[in-house]
Amino acid sequence: MAHKEMTIHRYYSRKAKYAGYAEADLELCIKHCGGDVVRIELVNRHHGSELRRELRRLLLLVFLATAYFVGVCGFWSQNIGLWQPRIIYPLVTWALVALLMLRSTLSLVQIERIFYSWDMALQTETVRSFGRKSVLCVQRGHIHDIVLNEVIEDLDVKYMLILRTKGSLFKKCPVIPLFNSQSPSFECLQHIYRVLHGYWLNSTKDRSEQSYNQDKFSLVAS
Repeated sequence: MAHKEMTIHRYYSRKAKYAGYAEADLELCIKHCGGDVVRIELVNRHHGSELRRELRRLLLLVFLATAYFVGVCGFWSQNIGLWQPRIIYPLVTWALVALLMLRSTLSLVQIERIFYSWDMALQTETVRSFGRKSVLCVQRGHIHDIVLNEVIEDLDVKYMLILRTKGSLFKKCPVIPLFNSQSPSFECLQHIYRVLHGYWLNSTKDRSEQSYNQDKFSLVAS
């Protein structure tokens, strides 16, 4: 049975750092499953409160819109019509604002995961509000390397953990950001990078080239 060891660390996101939060808002869970297998999770500890805040705003918008239309229909019940300016313009405005707020609510990130096994692949998974998931899997032979890169975004310097791919399968997507949705701090990304570095970079580079050639041969044979 493979030995499993899990460590938990807490870090600030860039937003929390700038806002001056008293407690760290991100929790980094690293589970070493033995051999060349590791599972890394980055959990948003404030997701529940953020989701409740967004839902309250959405409900408040619905309440105000309902109160407005009830008032308009009560005062002008005889001459009311859907295409009148006092109805159609507020209706379109409320609908657009509600859609934007709903999109913001659904896009809240709860957990980001990475599962890496040299014998299989590297799989990323992002869990958003209400359990919505997006999964991406990169086969072992299509991983070129993993780098911690410095970029400039909105006149601000930030760091990104990047997976560089190779092969024709990922020609349209040669660069894949890792743990980017929650904007973790440099210290958090550096910790993740060191863990993945120990499992992949340098020590397994020759094995990677060998596996890539094997995968390429199997694709041609099929």
